Amino acid sequence: MKIMTIILIIFSLAIACTKGGKLRGISGVQYSVIAKASSKQLVPMIDTTSTATFTGLYDKETNILTYTITWNDLWRDTKKDTITAINFYGPAAATENGPLLRTLPYVNTNKAGSVNLGLAGNNGFTTDEQAGFLSGAYYFTINTKRYAAGIVRGQLSVAER
Repeated sequence: MKIMTIILIIFSLAIACTKGGKLRGISGVQYSVIAKASSKQLVPMIDTTSTATFTGLYDKETNILTYTITWNDLWRDTKKDTITAINFYGPAAATENGPLLRTLPYVNTNKAGSVNLGLAGNNGFTTDEQAGFLSGAYYFTINTKRYAAGIVRGQLSVAER
């Protein structure tokens, strides 16, 4: 399992190399993936000032999604919390909930920060899932101990580069 993790990290770094601030893929048709997330997009919504952004690159041929999530104000200092996972759901419109597709365990205790992650290999999209993802029918959530169903949600917008 450690070898697969190392290979995934090396492969993800290979396609996430930047030059002049632009993500570059290694092959195939590539897509930019973006989202602006907030607690107001959750269904049902919660009333917090929590926000996040998702910026990524998807290479269709290799079926690899590399992305950066940046979050802000996930909790107040008096009510500390811990991020437990990044989840992907779909297909679903922005006003409805969809089935859980992937859970990426991730632990962080900072109310503001960012992380670079990826989906590939066994965590990559299946052929059936790829169509829903490319049509913008997927969304992500940041989940915490206090908000196990998500503290922010963002609908993923996918555009060919």
